[in-house]
Amino acid sequence: MSGSVPEAQVPSAGREALSQPGGRFFLLVGLGLLALCAGYAAAILHSTPWAEARGLDAIFPFYAWRTRPFTAGALARAWQLLGGAAAALGLLAAGLAAGAPGRQELRALARQGRAMRHSLAQTAASLTPRQRRLAWWGFAALTVLRAGLSLASVTPEYDDAASYTLFVSQGLFVTASYYPIPNNHVLSNVLSWLFYQVSPNFWWTMRLPVLLTTSAATVLWFVGFLRWRVKFWPAALALLLFSISKLSIYHSSVGRGYWLLTALAGVMFFVTLALGENTRHPRAAWALFILSGVLGAYTVPTFAVVIASAGAWLAWQFIRQKAYANLLRLLTAGLLTVAATLLLYSPLLFVSGPAIFFGNGFVAPRPLPEFVAGLPAYLWENEGFLAGQIKAGAVLTILGLALAAVLWRRARRGQLPAAQAAPWLGLAPAALWFWAFPYAVLMAQRVFAPGRTLLYKAIFFFVLLAMGVEWLLERPKFRQWRALRPGLAVAALVWTGYQFESLWRDNRIPHQHNADYHAAFAWLARQPRGPVLVPEPTHSIFLRLYFRSELPAQSWQLDGRPAPGRAYPYVVAFPDKRGYFQPKFTYAPAYRNREVEIYRVPVSGPPPAGLPPYWYLNEDL
Repeated sequence: MSGSVPEAQVPSAGREALSQPGGRFFLLVGLGLLALCAGYAAAILHSTPWAEARGLDAIFPFYAWRTRPFTAGALARAWQLLGGAAAALGLLAAGLAAGAPGRQELRALARQGRAMRHSLAQTAASLTPRQRRLAWWGFAALTVLRAGLSLASVTPEYDDAASYTLFVSQGLFVTASYYPIPNNHVLSNVLSWLFYQVSPNFWWTMRLPVLLTTSAATVLWFVGFLRWRVKFWPAALALLLFSISKLSIYHSSVGRGYWLLTALAGVMFFVTLALGENTRHPRAAWALFILSGVLGAYTVPTFAVVIASAGAWLAWQFIRQKAYANLLRLLTAGLLTVAATLLLYSPLLFVSGPAIFFGNGFVAPRPLPEFVAGLPAYLWENEGFLAGQIKAGAVLTILGLALAAVLWRRARRGQLPAAQAAPWLGLAPAALWFWAFPYAVLMAQRVFAPGRTLLYKAIFFFVLLAMGVEWLLERPKFRQWRALRPGLAVAALVWTGYQFESLWRDNRIPHQHNADYHAAFAWLARQPRGPVLVPEPTHSIFLRLYFRSELPAQSWQLDGRPAPGRAYPYVVAFPDKRGYFQPKFTYAPAYRNREVEIYRVPVSGPPPAGLPPYWYLNEDL
């Protein structure tokens, strides 16, 4: 938008900033992005021979689900088709970029990207020296806390154990194409796979990438809040409350990708704000909108909720502004996001099939009567979970949102000082939208998404709460209450203490189980090497984790199901016949603890042709 400034009087760089990108920009960005995604997918499918690709079911054979059957020819055609598409799209993008208009678009995109980065740097530099010191000390304290919590001795391997064993340690092809359970958050696991190439150590592979991600995300959200006129103290308080809430601090320790999702949600949120207010850097903003959408959806598919929130907000803003050309840009960006995401997921869809991805229990619609009956309890408990206490935390949510509604109304009526009103008029409505809109999507889908998939959403509530607390503390009427500041401090300490006590309580049982699994691994590692039969999925995941991360040079054969013609000198089961696998032995196990018992099976003569005589599965479990 050039406004009232005549274009002839605006320097070329200024005209470029004021102008909106046209079809050539989206074509250039779209062709380049689709070429990269198709090339990546082709490289994944080409990286593994057909026989190995068809053998993925042996990695996790415990469920009835199996990968999609496909021939060697079909696999070759798939990667050739994707490779051909990547080459064609890349040539078209290169041809478009080679022309003078294309070069101009790329230069404009680069300049706007630098200008946007410079603007954020200026925002950070605008802090006073005291604020900078406090920000750095607070950031350092959070980082040390997260690093300590990331140690397996503090936060045990549990949620990310399966990611390490089933995907990351199996190679890039498996990580990008194997989906036996909705636990493979692909982009997060691909990043961990890169770290695995340096060292198979579990902390290095699974926990260090998360620590780096949370650090980057914390800086991004903090500077973003400052950029949108949230004052230093409420911005810092919002990040602190979010960072030490139980769900957030747990996922800042484990390699599941939810903080990566939170970081990308932050990029999309702030870019959405910029686009809704006619940013002077529209090319960089649209490019970041598309890129964050693609990477977010490739991290966790439920990032679609973030994209839907951003798209609906922008559509509303553009309609209010009668900026119908921007609606077309939004539609184009959405289509490019979907197309690029599907290309990234194409190895997974080809190998594992679309049913497990689009029809698993987390995304399958519930029957309407069941959904309606369960919705009130879900909303209450989910908001409580995000606020820090599953049963009563929603009370804080209600109070915080009520205060936010009052202050937003006051800001609209001009009843707040200009500096205080700015974030309530600019950031708060969008934050409330991003907080509420996911529920509209879930209702349309008739699903109850796990609270962890909406982790990012809590930060919008906490920033509104922090701005409300700032108003209370600065209002003369409330400053007269001598008990206000001590009361808020006590409430904050009680809330913080509960977060860590609850996290410690939740980690106790996994700690005990991990100690038993690791003790069983240590006993096995001291025995003469031989094939091990491990029919229970939990045992299989943890024993393989310990062997791969702690003894990578030793090759132990751990099978989930008996292989024909293979004798097993070691058989692993749960004690007290409480597992699915209940072997029938006439003698005591050679090793036993609370979670594992290991039988030593004499190996003499040729192994039986069929199932071993001790094999028994309790089908009633």
